[in-house]
Amino acid sequence: MKAVIFFTEVAQQYEHKNMEHMIGEKLLETGLLREYGLKLKEEPRATGEHGKPFLSLQPKIHYNITHSGKYVMCILAGQEVGIDVQQHRKANYERMLERMVPQDMIREILDADEPEKAFFTQWVLREAYIKWTGEGLSRDLRTISLDEGSYILLDLGEDYSGAIWSQDPLELQWEHVDVQLP
Repeated sequence: MKAVIFFTEVAQQYEHKNMEHMIGEKLLETGLLREYGLKLKEEPRATGEHGKPFLSLQPKIHYNITHSGKYVMCILAGQEVGIDVQQHRKANYERMLERMVPQDMIREILDADEPEKAFFTQWVLREAYIKWTGEGLSRDLRTISLDEGSYILLDLGEDYSGAIWSQDPLELQWEHVDVQLP
């Protein structure tokens, strides 16, 4: 099944101005128009039990938005989908892992050849999963089995990790968009 990722880099004039959400909405608007001929302003939206937004009158069109650092992305697919991107930042990985992965995985991640990369891989996998299912942070991340559904790790360069999760495998198409805000 095909999925399209509409993405952009945050323009310098918008950096540090908390405009990523607005940029994500512009990507959704662009994607709906290009892929389906739909105008976002004419599509009512609602939210699921834990806050995941969806198009009320378009049950076959699913989307998810993510942003971190310079990237903002919106994925459109014909099935439920979750996407997450994270810029690598220094953190207390061990403490964060205790809330994120099962106990038996912590040492494996910290002892990996590239522990920072292993940490962020787990982070984006688990975030994309809870965005896919719509559970959000109501779900204990340590209880996620990586055996359910299908995921793709995104190659975004050394300083970023990204993942997509869906029930069935996706064939990805990437579309870069120059977003202009008023």
